[in-house]
Parts: sequence; C-alpha cells; structure tokens
Amino acid sequence: MRVFVPLKDKNGLNSRVTGHPGRAPYYAVVEIEGDKIMNHQIYENQHAAEESEEHHHGHHEHGGHGGAFLRIILDQKPDVFITYMMGAGAYNVLKQMGVKIYFPKGHTLQESVEGLIKGELKEMTEPIED
Repeated sequence: MRVFVPLKDKNGLNSRVTGHPGRAPYYAVVEIEGDKIMNHQIYENQHAAEESEEHHHGHHEHGGHGGAFLRIILDQKPDVFITYMMGAGAYNVLKQMGVKIYFPKGHTLQESVEGLIKGELKEMTEPIED
C-alpha cells in the first residue's frame, strides 16, 4: 500500500502532518506491506511557495489551487492520502482515482501511518476546507 502524507517539516517519521496539503513544504510517500512500514521517502514540494503566494495574495479560491501539487500526488499513485483537510477539487479527483482519504492520528507521520495500519484512522467522507 502506498500512502501519501503532506508534511510541515522534514524530520523522518517524526515529521509533522500539515493541515494544508497544497501549501505543504514537504510530503512523504510511505510503503506499507501487511503491518510493517517497508520504506518512506520525504520530498520537498517544489510548488509550495507558489501555492502559498496564491493563497496570501487573494487569488485563491477554495478547491481552485493546488493543481500542480495534485499532479505530484497522482504521479505517486497513492492508495491512501492522510490529511486534516482537502478542497473539493482534489477530494473529487482522488476519490475518482480510488484513493482513500483519512484524517491523521496524533501529529506525526509515524503516528498517522501506525494508526492506518491498526485501522484507527477515520475516513474523510466529504471535502473539508479552512
């Protein structure tokens, strides 16, 4: 299972999950087999600055930003996405692709992935925006 998680910082499995996926400075792709984390990679989100700039300059519409980041997500072909919120555009595209979207557990990548493995995460059933 491939898991995609937007992050606030780059600190291995102790990295903190962020509430704004499109503006996340980093993201993790975690490979899970059975009940074990087999591999995890943390990448810099090259589009975070432009997403943040759009948001702070008032050109942002809910569900309308994050297009470049959405392409990154789709390129990673995740089975699961873990986040606190997600706009309607990204939510609908990911659901159509069969990606399950869950709320994090705790604050770190490790806590959320372990929660997923144990079946403790709550599934997001509709878009949630700030």
